[in-house]
Amino acid sequence: MKLHYFLDIKKPNSHYFDVRIELSDLHQDEIMFTMPAWVPGSYSIEDFARYVRNFTVESPKGALKFTKVDKSTWKVFTQSASLVRLTYSVFADNLSVHTSQLNSTHAYINGTSVFMYVETFKELPIEVDISPPQGWRISTGLKSIGANKFLAENYDNLVDCPIEIGTHKSLYFSVLGKEHEIVLCGHGNEDENKLIEDVKKIVEEFSKLFHGLPYERYVFIYHLVDSETTSEGGLEHVNSTSINIDRFKFGTFEKYKAFLSVTSHEFFHLWNVKRIRPAELGPFNYKQENYTTMLWFAEGFTDFMGNLYILRAKLTEEKDYYKHISEKIRIYDLLPGSLACSASQSSFNSWIKLYKPSPNNVNDYISYYLLGELIAVAMNVKILEATGGKKSLDDLFQYLMDKFMKDGRGYTEKDLIKGLHEVSEVNFSPFFMRHVDGEEKIDFDEILKALGLKLRKSYIKTNGHEISVKPYLGILLKSTNLKVVDSVLQDSPAYSAGLSAGDEVVAINGFKFDDKFLKNLQESNSKIKTDNLLDFRPEERIRITFFRNGLLNTVETVLKQSPFELYEIVEMEDAPQSAIALRSKFLFG
Repeated sequence: MKLHYFLDIKKPNSHYFDVRIELSDLHQDEIMFTMPAWVPGSYSIEDFARYVRNFTVESPKGALKFTKVDKSTWKVFTQSASLVRLTYSVFADNLSVHTSQLNSTHAYINGTSVFMYVETFKELPIEVDISPPQGWRISTGLKSIGANKFLAENYDNLVDCPIEIGTHKSLYFSVLGKEHEIVLCGHGNEDENKLIEDVKKIVEEFSKLFHGLPYERYVFIYHLVDSETTSEGGLEHVNSTSINIDRFKFGTFEKYKAFLSVTSHEFFHLWNVKRIRPAELGPFNYKQENYTTMLWFAEGFTDFMGNLYILRAKLTEEKDYYKHISEKIRIYDLLPGSLACSASQSSFNSWIKLYKPSPNNVNDYISYYLLGELIAVAMNVKILEATGGKKSLDDLFQYLMDKFMKDGRGYTEKDLIKGLHEVSEVNFSPFFMRHVDGEEKIDFDEILKALGLKLRKSYIKTNGHEISVKPYLGILLKSTNLKVVDSVLQDSPAYSAGLSAGDEVVAINGFKFDDKFLKNLQESNSKIKTDNLLDFRPEERIRITFFRNGLLNTVETVLKQSPFELYEIVEMEDAPQSAIALRSKFLFG
């Protein structure tokens, strides 16, 4: 059997992609067509079949009968036809890294949200013909076989190569003789020459680690968006990545670091996830959840390597890296969920927790991105200590590539423990029991001490002055509505008072509740706020006035000393040379 896909963009303003799938040399009485429910790399059920309309099937003899089997599958009765044509339209107007969009300015195709697959024939090669509007051009990691014609090795390859179609700008550079395309969709305050230079440095640095690049051509697709209305983020693919980034992230270095970090993270996924992967993540079942307990490694360790390697590429400095890690540790200490959810549980429950957060997530869940990166810091230090600085997580990834890249088999937790032992000669099973499969907190004072570093905790200065006493209430709010409670931290004064998500706080002690009582929960994230009660004292009893279900209420609570809001990693004055040497190996390899 042969598969040929056609994508026609007739009316961009309608937001409908028109898809035709032709099956020739067919010898089946029944064929099953399925629309995926999710996109690999984003662990959330999207049910893309809900956007499909005008499903019709025909042979040269006329229309064929079909029936809907479940929410995303159609059964077609071929009547012994050797050629079958399926046509359907897909509504697409959501610009995120796990969906697709078509409008008057461009078309972005994330494969699983546009292309159906033919069950039992996913391994067949697929020819793809695209008919774009006049003046639009195509950028994709798919193999080109002619004008607007491409070839995918199989369905997995088709949907793992996002497609950008429009009047976007493309920038190019080469590393190790391989072409890299930077696709810029939209415009902001970007510096094109600096983009090329810095992205190239990231590619070069990772190519040294793995002694080469596992592709012939790579495409970076950047959508420069308004982050107030369109979500930022990135998604890894086999020889490309799609990244939504705020169009004004290229000005101040503090903002630009976010661009460097997400680029480095998604590029490292080339190896961690796309070439070495958890055993459960492939071959994919596109119809339902694919559960794994290993996302803390797949994503969290990718965060670790991504942030470390922009330092090694000399795009950031040691102080920037210390600031990044210390802030991760602060959030780890602040959120009660870190004591209620292990890294393994966080990974397994991503489908119902990370992508579908409840107001209580802060108390019973913690992101596997955060946990994984901090576990990576601790593991790297332990490997360095055990080997006298001769081995690190770099060696673990090289081991995993040698072990699992050849046969395509995914790794398990047992494989990771074995790999860590091979690299370090240390039994990591107890560490996994306590900190990966268990909820025991990692002692970062001890971890950092091994590098001649320490954590300094304090409150943010007020008008240039140090403060040693500060109360807190324990509420989180979103910047979209700075009076409505989004979450309440467990065992906080607000929790004891009975405040709940959805309550609209209007006054504290009779004073209007406004911006003066709030601050950003994280410097790098202005969308989540927390209380900032500088004008009160710990142990002070306060009145909180709020609306709940349209009724005015007042409760009292006693304030507590606030958790420290500033963590800083600093060098120990009396650090031994051995610790300083390990620190250098940790940071620069």
